[in-house]
Amino acid sequence: EIVEFVADKLYTTFPKAYREVLKLDAAKGGEKFAAMLLNLHQIALTELRDLGLQNGEILHKLEAVATQQQICQVMVKLEAIEIGIRDDLAQIQNLLERFVDTGTPRLPLPYECETIIQDRTQDFTGRRFVFAAIAEFLQNNRKGYFVLEADPGVGKSSIMAKLVLLLKRRCVAHFNSQSQGIVRAEQFLENACTQLIQRYQLNYPQLPENATRDGNFLSRLLGEVSAKLGGKKLIIVVDALDEVDLSLQGRGSNVLYLPDALPDNVYFIVSKRPESLPLPNHQVFDLMQYGAESLADVKVYIDKCTGNSASIQSWINRQNLQREQFVAAVAQKSQNNFMYLRYVLNDIDSGKYSDVNLQDLPRELEGYYEKHWARMEMAVKDKELRRRKLKVIYLLTKTRKPVSCDLLADFAEEDALDLQEVLDDWEQFLRRSSDTPPDYSIYHGSFQRFLHRIDVVQKAGVSLRDIETAISDNLWGDLYGDE
Repeated sequence: EIVEFVADKLYTTFPKAYREVLKLDAAKGGEKFAAMLLNLHQIALTELRDLGLQNGEILHKLEAVATQQQICQVMVKLEAIEIGIRDDLAQIQNLLERFVDTGTPRLPLPYECETIIQDRTQDFTGRRFVFAAIAEFLQNNRKGYFVLEADPGVGKSSIMAKLVLLLKRRCVAHFNSQSQGIVRAEQFLENACTQLIQRYQLNYPQLPENATRDGNFLSRLLGEVSAKLGGKKLIIVVDALDEVDLSLQGRGSNVLYLPDALPDNVYFIVSKRPESLPLPNHQVFDLMQYGAESLADVKVYIDKCTGNSASIQSWINRQNLQREQFVAAVAQKSQNNFMYLRYVLNDIDSGKYSDVNLQDLPRELEGYYEKHWARMEMAVKDKELRRRKLKVIYLLTKTRKPVSCDLLADFAEEDALDLQEVLDDWEQFLRRSSDTPPDYSIYHGSFQRFLHRIDVVQKAGVSLRDIETAISDNLWGDLYGDE
């Protein structure tokens, strides 16, 4: 009876309400109606594709039921929709796939790489202009280094991770990560050489003893692979060169011992912060120079997150805001920083900002960290208790690999339950492994750099030198220092 009652009400009220919505939308240019039509076209295309129909077959099917003029009109629309409404990276992916040998087996990447790729490509949005520049570089150069350069938090790792997926993993990939202890040239060389040997079935049952001592063995493998490419390209994706510990390398060497000379059809696509590093001759793509393009991507990302969250939409409505106002204001406050958006939008969604208005949202990533710090100070009035809790977080900034709660508790001489509460309080800034029990590390380097700011350290009441000394003197030095 209830279902019938609701159905009757919908039958009588929905058409009128729908007409009113269309009128309002028409007054604003009809964008929502156009989007609805495109969505319907996309569904139709998907159904046709699922039937295995290509454009030629679609044309053949239409001939039986439509005039030639109607067929021409439909085909023009289908082609336009296929280009415009599919994932806007589909064309880029098709182009990139031409460069690599899709016939070779798709081997699994190291676990650490897969973890980062899965994490950093969730809700990935836009960046088409970056991938277009990479494709152009591959097209116009016989070999070389392409360096993506940008400030912390704007999405370098996400772009590198997405590139691996666009290449359908037909590449060599390595993700440096300070928080995960992946900072040494030896780790890169072992990873890259192993992937090359397995992917191209090179005759090395195991890595030679000196394979990770310098870049000589890597150079030899690149030469062997180059001879087998048959016109295709070898693409090596390396993220976060700025997180590599250069003090562990020979003086005067390139970061990660990257070779100065590359054989034909061998390309490195790498990323780093805008700081000087010893690199071979390379081409720089400065992401910070593409403010308008990044802003457009940021707005799409905010709008998508808003559309997927009833909590964010409710927050907007309570403040009598239009969705467009919210998107524009948050984009402006973010300064095109996706890490900022990840934190702020999650906080709105979870209700942490229920008593905060739009104007009072933090500005920029540093501002977000400062606001969080201020809330923590308000929540923990006792300075000594606050110092003890913060010491745990500062310990994590000095570890060379993820560590468990129990080990941290032993080292900090704190109760494990109390320490777990600290980790839970700061969980949004931490990476929690899927192990049992889980290990913890700092999620993003920008938070670590914020914590190490002189004024922040003074507020925390901790001594970084004392923590470093304690770590070096502790019996667990291997856990926190070099392997």
